[in-house]
Order: sequence, then C-alpha cells, then structure tokens
Amino acid sequence: MDVVKPGLMAAQAAAGISLRGHQEEALEAIVRGLTPRPGHPAPNGLRVTVQMATGSGKSYVGAAAGQKLVPRGVVLVVVPTLDLLVQMIGSWQAAGRSGDMHAVCSLVDSELPFGVMATTSPLMIGMWLSQAAKHRRPTTVFATYTSVGAVADAYEYWAASKGELLPPLGLMVCDEAHRSSGSVEKTWTVVHHQTAIPAERRLYMTATPRIWAPPKRPVKGREEAYQPLPEELAVSMDDVRVYGPHVYSLGLAEAIDRKLLAPFEIVVLELRDPLGDRQGAERQGVPWGPGVGEAQDGSEDDVPAAHIAAIQAGLVKTMVERGLERCITFHNRTIEARYFAETMNQTVEKLHIDNPRKYPEEFWVQWLSGEHDVDFRKEVIADFGSSGESDGLRHRVAAQCKVLGEGVDIPDTDSVLLQGRGSMVDIVQAIGRALRMKPGEGKTASLIVPVFLKPGEEPGDILKSDSYGPLVRILTAFRSHDARVVEALAVPQKSGKRTKGRSAEAAVGPGESGVGAGGSGAFTLPVRFQTPVDENVLALFIASRVLVGETQLWREGIGHARRWFEETGGLDVPYSAMVGENGNYPLGKWLSDRRAENANGELASYRVEMLDALGMIWSVSDARFEAGLDWARVWAKGHGGSLAAPARASVSGYAIGTWLSELRAAAQIPAGEQGALSPERRAALEEVDPWWCPAWPITWQRAYATARQWWLACDGRVDWAQLPVDTVFEGEQLGRWVKAERADWPGLEEEQRDLLAAIGIEADAELVAAKAAAEAKPKVSRTDRFALGIAALAAFVEREGHARVPRTHKTDEGLSLGTWLNNQKARRDKLSAEQLGQLEALGVGW
Repeated sequence: MDVVKPGLMAAQAAAGISLRGHQEEALEAIVRGLTPRPGHPAPNGLRVTVQMATGSGKSYVGAAAGQKLVPRGVVLVVVPTLDLLVQMIGSWQAAGRSGDMHAVCSLVDSELPFGVMATTSPLMIGMWLSQAAKHRRPTTVFATYTSVGAVADAYEYWAASKGELLPPLGLMVCDEAHRSSGSVEKTWTVVHHQTAIPAERRLYMTATPRIWAPPKRPVKGREEAYQPLPEELAVSMDDVRVYGPHVYSLGLAEAIDRKLLAPFEIVVLELRDPLGDRQGAERQGVPWGPGVGEAQDGSEDDVPAAHIAAIQAGLVKTMVERGLERCITFHNRTIEARYFAETMNQTVEKLHIDNPRKYPEEFWVQWLSGEHDVDFRKEVIADFGSSGESDGLRHRVAAQCKVLGEGVDIPDTDSVLLQGRGSMVDIVQAIGRALRMKPGEGKTASLIVPVFLKPGEEPGDILKSDSYGPLVRILTAFRSHDARVVEALAVPQKSGKRTKGRSAEAAVGPGESGVGAGGSGAFTLPVRFQTPVDENVLALFIASRVLVGETQLWREGIGHARRWFEETGGLDVPYSAMVGENGNYPLGKWLSDRRAENANGELASYRVEMLDALGMIWSVSDARFEAGLDWARVWAKGHGGSLAAPARASVSGYAIGTWLSELRAAAQIPAGEQGALSPERRAALEEVDPWWCPAWPITWQRAYATARQWWLACDGRVDWAQLPVDTVFEGEQLGRWVKAERADWPGLEEEQRDLLAAIGIEADAELVAAKAAAEAKPKVSRTDRFALGIAALAAFVEREGHARVPRTHKTDEGLSLGTWLNNQKARRDKLSAEQLGQLEALGVGW
C-alpha cells in the first residue's frame, strides 16, 4: 500500500507567503491528482497537467506542490531558458524550499544564486541523487530542456558503473511544458520517458498547451517534399498517456475577470505602406542614415528602414497620447531589434521638432537579445523598470528579440508592440508581458498592432482590405489560447462603450473609435481604430476572418438547447453541462450567458421567445442556486460524495466553499424566519450529501470523508488498527485522525459512531482507557512544569558540568529534558525575569 509521508508545512506557510485563491485551488488539484491511490499502481508514474495564464503565479504553485508532495525527496524542475532557471531557483527559495539546490546547465557557479552548484557531469548528478536518497534530505535540481538529458545520462551511468539503480525522482516539474511537445525526436522529450528519468510523479505546467497533429519530415533527396511522421512520433499535450489529465485550467479571460491579470485593449496603427506611398510614409517620421548592420551597398543583412520608421512614429504618438510609460517591442531578428532601438530617438526628435509641446525630446530606449550576457540583461531590465526620476525620461521602450519570453519576470509594463509575426504560442507569451500586474493595481494594458495599408486602401475599410492580416493573426492567437476573449467580439452590442475598466470615452483619443463587446460583467476586449469602425462591421470582420460567424454561434447554441429540450422536456441544464458529439460544447454556460444578457436587457426579444418555448429558466435566484448546486455535485464527485468543503475551496473558479458555508448558516435559522433555508433547497443538498450540514464540526466530516475515500479505494478491506499513524491522504493527516477517533469513541455522537462503523472503524479499548486515564490525571500548571524542568536541568548540570543537553536526552523519570530546554529557548520572550535568571544561573546560553 502506497503511503504519502507527512512533510513540512506547505511552502506558503513555511516562508510566510500566502498563495492566492486560484493558486490554492490549483495546488489542491495537483495534490489530488498526484496522490497515489491504494490498489492502483502507476508503473509510468503519476502525471497531471495544469494550464495557468501567463502571470498568474505558476512558479509558486509548482514550488508549493513540490513542498507538499516531496518535502524530503528529490524534485527536478525543468525550464526552457537559463534566465528562467536562475529566476526559478529564487522562486522556490522564496516559497520555502530548503535543503540542497543544484543546477544542470552550462552556467558556472558564480552565475547562480549563492550555494547552488552547476554541472552537466553524469557522475556528479548521480552523486547528488544518491546522497539525497541516503540522507532523505530535501533536494531540488534545476535543469533546462537542452541539458536535462544529462539527468538521464546520470541514471544510465550509475547503473553501468556502480551496478545499482538510482532511486526515482519524487517529482518532476516541467515548466512551460509546451516546449516538450511536438516531435518525439526532439532531445528534450526525454522528460516523458520513465525508463530514462524515472519519477514517481510528473507535473506539466503551461500557459499555452500545444495540440499537435503528427509532424512532417523531409523526404530524402526531395527537400521540397514532406511526409507525415508516424502517429507514435507526435507528442501532443492532449495525450493523457504522456501528460496525464488536465486537473486545473485558468484561461486568460478568467484570469482577467478574477483581477489576476490586467484588462487590455488592442490599438491598431493604420499606417501607409512606405513602398507604395513614400510621401505618406515620410510624413510618419522616417529616420535618416543607414541603419545598424545595413551596408551602404545593401549587400549585407538589412532592415526595412521605412517600415520601422513608420511603426516608430505610430508608437511614439500612441504612447504620448495614451500616457503609456513602458513598452516592449517584439522582433524576430536581433538586427531589427537593435536597429529599432538605435534609431528610435531619431523619430522622436523629428516629432518633437514638429510639435515640441506634445512630444518629448527623447525616449529611454534599449535593445536586448540572446547575445547579451545575463548581468547586462538584468541591468537593462532594472533600468527599464525605473521611474525615470534619475534620467528624466518618462517614456521607456525595450526592443527585444526572443529574450523576454517564457516565464521571465520583468517590471510592470503597460504596453507591447506586436507585428503579428512568429508562432501563436510566442504571440500569447508576448501578450502576457503586458498583462502582469500587482493585485489592486487596476491598470489597462495596450497591445499595439501596426498594419500597413496598400495604395488605394482607406483606414477603417477592414472588410475590403487585406492589409489587416497582423490583426487577424493576433486575434487568432487569442482565440487559440482563450476563445471567449475573441468570440464575444462577433456579437455586436447596442453600445460600443465598455462595461468594465477604463471607459471608451476616456480611452479613445481624437479621431479614433473604440469597438468592444459588452457583456454580463465579464472581461470585454476593445479594439481601437484610428478611423471610426462600426461595431457591426467589426463583428462581421471577426466572424468572417477569425470565427465562423455570429449567426452560426447562436444557431449552434440554440440547436443544442433544442436537443436537450427534446430529450428532457425542459432547459433545467446544469451550469457545467457539456454536450455535442464530442462532449465539448458548454451548453450550461451558454444558457447562463443568455440569462445574464436578458437580465441586462441585451437579449433580442425574438431570442427570448425562442428560449421560452424550450422552457428556459430565467429566475436569477433560482439559477444561482442551481448553478451552485451543480458545482456542489462536481465537488462531491471528486471528494467521495462529500460536501464538507473548506470555506476557501473553489472549483473551476466557483467559490463552492463560501456558497456551502452561507447555506449552512441559513440552515441554522428556524423555519419561517427571514433568511431560513427552504425545505426544497435543503432536500436538494441532502440528495447530494445527506451529511452536508452535520451537527458536529464540518472539519470532522471532511476528515471522515477522506477516510471513506481511502476505504473505498481499498475495496473495503482496511485494517484500521494497523494504519501507520503518519499516513497522509488527500492532504489530511488520516493516520492521526483515525487513531484519535478510536480513542475518543465515547465522546462521539451516536451518528458519528455509526458513520465510522460503516467503514470498519471501531473503538480501541486500550486507547479509550489510556485517554480516560490521562484526562483523570491532575493537570500540571505551566509554572509547575517549569519547576520540574529546572530541577532536572540542575541535576544534569551537576552531573555533567555543563548545560548543553542533547536534544534526545531523557531523565530517568521520563522527562524529555532536551526537548524541554529547546522549547524554553524558543519561547524566551514569554518567560518571566525570574525564570530567565534561573536558566542563566545554570549556564544556559541563548
């Protein structure tokens, strides 16, 4: 039987760091998914995947999971870059991870935090793992995907040279796990192979899960021809055999709704094509002179100088007019990032000369790429994040090429410039740079997207022009990451004003229009054009270029609703109901959104009539209870049928713990009085769990539910008397609890005893007698206990000649003198002056 040993406190408690609500929810899902089940062996190790939006705190959740699941074992943390490796070490240390920390990478020890050693030697790595197992010390190894193969080499080397197998890892955390997907022929897919790197548990964490079809490989002798790789050579993140089940997801829109990330707007820069309209482009601020890396004869690498100048001018105007202070620009080539930075102030100067009252003389501008060393990048990032008081430059721009990517922490940024190039995942990662914010900061980020109009095209002609491809690509990237953000744009609203965050009037500058989807209190995505664009035109643009169309969205939803009605006779649909051929259409949520639209007067009358004909439930109060009841069913299904949820518990963002606590309070109010729980709702809850509101503390019921889950997992065959006292299951100290209940049998309610007997837990006569005897003994006051300790210490000092009592030392009378003395030192501030004097007189050092 696999037993999870109790460990140190959770990481957040150990370091004084409190995880936020969504992080606690993710941690619980991880612990549940990676807790071994009795009678269910996992030869390839337990595996789960967690998706959390960029900036929502994946690093701390991973560290907390490591501390919770493997407090004294070996954890391997795999990251994509050296910068992130260094940052991740700091995150785990801040989260309370103690013990040894090592790095498997190309960095030297001086480039790592103090005390962290680095190597790629299989011998050295094998020694780390062997020593950690021998001494049961908490050990954390950090590696990049490029160098993680050295860990596999260590296992192979140790078996060949030492003739013994290294113990498996307690946990492997693969951060930015989408990097491990794709072709199995990639070297870093070794993280998936249990035979190469054995691990009891694997935790895959990402903001952007990648779903892959079988990749292609070139046909030998025909470079232009490709053939698909065999199915088994494609590693996709929807393959539960490799990545395990998705136990927690926090999408971009939900993170914004929960105020974890900043709301944002898209600002479209409609520029003239410098090659097709040179005169118009020059009016947008063309810098002079050859650019960096641009040979006079054009024989070397060059950059599109005129295009960049136009983008620079548009960026300067946008930052000044919107009061933006920090912008990151993303480039695919180092030469372009450098050129953009080194010519930026030429454009700023030109605009300043034309309008000195509006535009400053200079911006702070710098560029970064992988060619820069770590210390220089840190210095530039720190300078980028400064307030500008030292240099007097309010507006700051960092042009970078593939440096500020996955997981790298940067100062608060209020804007990014995206040109719609690169992979979808890279675009989403770039967007995440601007969306990070401190709790309560309340900023709105701007995503600036330049488009170049061709000759004859007019700004705002988004349906006729083909030049808005970059905008389509950005919106498509959003949709691939979180469809809700974009799909709302396909439904035109009665007003173009935003319903949340900065208002459209405040956000839109002179000569601009803002178009965004309204909604029922959820995040809406405004798209700002310099030329007015009717919201219906934008909806059609989104429908025709990004989605399948608004009418299709409605038809799909009402079609599923009609089929539900035909099968059940009404629309009493649980909020979490997924229907359709593949079970992936959220009908419950779709109906909830329509209900909210109707409450806000935003649902067309003919659509109300269509839903009424299907038995739509419109009551908000009833709907809220039904939604809560459905989430209660979801919670109960995952917790052995029990609703004994902690007050802070949540499921998929729904505060189920708070909802149940409020209903338990209402259940205590006498029937007929205001606020009392109705018999119908009480019966509905009892149908889910008869003990949802017990007469005893809910904490007891929660522990009982955990014991019952253990009993069920063991097919009802459990010898509770032999259960190790240190057994931990589902985060509960199960062994200790069972022992306490068997000892406290006479003090339990009759119904509690019945519940325990139903799963085979009975009273222990010896434990009951021992507890009764202990309770019958006269209580010893703290003052008397101190006097006993002082007397024992004086005897020790007289005998040994010193007061250095070993921690394990006990007196002949059974007093744990070493423990007592350590406790006095720990509570020194609470001792009286007389007690302190007694200890000092015996030679106790502090």
